Amino acid sequence: MQFKKSLMTATLVTLGGFAAMSSANAAGTQAGSFNVNMTVVSACTLSAAPLTQDITFGEVAAGGTATANQTNATALSVMCSTGAPYVVKLTPSNSDANGAGVMTGPAPTDLITYQLHSDLEGTVWGSTGILNGEAGNSVSSVGEGMEVPLEHPVYASVTGSTDVTVGNYTDLVSVSVVY
Repeated sequence: MQFKKSLMTATLVTLGGFAAMSSANAAGTQAGSFNVNMTVVSACTLSAAPLTQDITFGEVAAGGTATANQTNATALSVMCSTGAPYVVKLTPSNSDANGAGVMTGPAPTDLITYQLHSDLEGTVWGSTGILNGEAGNSVSSVGEGMEVPLEHPVYASVTGSTDVTVGNYTDLVSVSVVY
């Protein structure tokens, strides 16, 4: 047993010497480098505040033409990457690019028209904006970070007569954010 331990020790000492000689006789050093990369792409989120808030005119007396007090609003909240340009487009269900929608009621012929606006002065809000180009009648802005909501109020005003069949009238507006 003692002989095996001595033989093992001698073998390890010999191998260690060869390793030391090998690194002492090294001809040079090779070096290199590599990059660590990431591409960050723009992102946006959209929500109405609160998420289910609709524009509602409440109860309106039947008959006649809408008055100035028949304007209401909601807000869209957009969060986009810092420096990312975006365009918010609104399209009523009749696909009108100028934001002129039609609420339908109990009878297929009963319709009440309305107009979407980006401010109380009546600036039309539709879907003709182009990213990095003309805003058209859409609303455009630049993101300030994914944790910084930018609020965009949406106003609607009744433009047609309420002299229609009594009942509920509604329309669905599609919202898209192009970024």
